Amino acid sequence: MAMSDVVGVTGKRVLAVYGHPDDEGQITGTMAAFLAAGNEVTLLCATRGEAGEISDPLLSTPETLGYTRELELRASMAQLGLQDVRFLPFRDSGMDGTPENERPDCFHQQTPEVAVPAILSVMRDVKPHLVFTWQADGGYGHPDHIAAHRHTVAAFEGCADASVYPESGEAWQPERLFWGARMMGRFVEMRLEMEKRGLLDEPIDDEQRKRFEEMMARPEPPVSVVVDTRAFVAEKRRASSMHRTQFGENGMWSKVPEDLAEAFYGEERFYQARPEWPAGAEPLNGFGSGD
Repeated sequence: MAMSDVVGVTGKRVLAVYGHPDDEGQITGTMAAFLAAGNEVTLLCATRGEAGEISDPLLSTPETLGYTRELELRASMAQLGLQDVRFLPFRDSGMDGTPENERPDCFHQQTPEVAVPAILSVMRDVKPHLVFTWQADGGYGHPDHIAAHRHTVAAFEGCADASVYPESGEAWQPERLFWGARMMGRFVEMRLEMEKRGLLDEPIDDEQRKRFEEMMARPEPPVSVVVDTRAFVAEKRRASSMHRTQFGENGMWSKVPEDLAEAFYGEERFYQARPEWPAGAEPLNGFGSGD
């Protein structure tokens, strides 16, 4: 299969908008396929992940973590040949209920009047044909993921209207808007299988298990596009390994066996939200047609 056949388009501009460094994992293979097929890709990250964990104190400190994670994201995307990585000036909000969540400078505390034009200025600069972001629930409810979804949808819908935040640049009409479909469900399946095989350093705690069970109990989300990313498994694994503060050199991702790696990394699914995908329509293999 030719690389262009994987995504079905060439000569397009693509914008992906996510909350933190490593969120882009749900679209890494697809971005690699877009690039290999001759498309331009921009990744916009709303924060620098300042509230994330630090797997090894030698890698960073709480005070320098945002800077470290920015470098990790740039190194991660370099594995794909993606150079256009941009950041918004907002802080990581942390998980719901944590002190970071209440900071006035965190992303999820920003009003639409602040967050939407910030995203819109990048969208109108890049002039993307295709836009990607988190699904409405943010995968597992992280406040920044949900904010990324909400504000990106608003930016997409206002992008072509010159009267909407005119200071954010010249109006542009993106063609299609997508978000991930069942990405977290696939992660949970792999995590549970690794636990069954005894490959996890620590057992899944009760809180995590409850959250996993809730994810798996949800109805299957509709899927518009399935991307075969088996040709990019190695790139995806290298890209993931660059997020060292989050996953560690000897963390779970380094221990995923080959059979699970192909099952987990070898396919990415998306829902086409704009124009709205017809209910019950069969998913496409790639992005060659949105009609």
